[in-house]
Amino acid sequence: MTGISNLQARHLRKGSAIREHVDRMLELNPVMQQDFNYRNPEDDQLFQAEYDHMDGEKDCKSCDKERLIQRKSRTTNGPVIHYGLIGSANQVMRYGVTREKLRQEWGIICFEMEAAGLMDNFPCLVIRGICDYSDTHKNESWQPYAAATAAAYAKELLGVISPVQVDKTPTAVDAIKASLLHFPDYP
Repeated sequence: MTGISNLQARHLRKGSAIREHVDRMLELNPVMQQDFNYRNPEDDQLFQAEYDHMDGEKDCKSCDKERLIQRKSRTTNGPVIHYGLIGSANQVMRYGVTREKLRQEWGIICFEMEAAGLMDNFPCLVIRGICDYSDTHKNESWQPYAAATAAAYAKELLGVISPVQVDKTPTAVDAIKASLLHFPDYP
């Protein structure tokens, strides 16, 4: 059974400890509370995919609230874990229409750019903290909290992976060296 499967099973039985990990981090580092704490749910706004942000505006106060997608209120403010395909590229996804097209065609659940190309060189797992909707209404207020929850998930995942599994996994350096053997003339 893989580490992810083990962690999913643990979460089904006992729930996630992500919130507790984030709370503990903030308790030990009070100066981080302002940026890394859970954000205001009113700042979590999803606009219709084809509705672009008002040019020149810093926030969405001037955006047409009639173009907001109405969603059910959440029963908790704890992090939600999603498993699925992550779109990876060398630039930010900022277009709701393109986001929706890729979601429908490929089942992509989110986008990232920091790990772009890593899987070409070695096996890896990308863990993302989701902080916006990959559209022009980008809201960076959730970014620190999303990063903290992703780190807390990684901490939980590392807690269910046996050291033997880690020892058997090739390092990034070894995997890159092995892939370069296939391309000896590569500069």
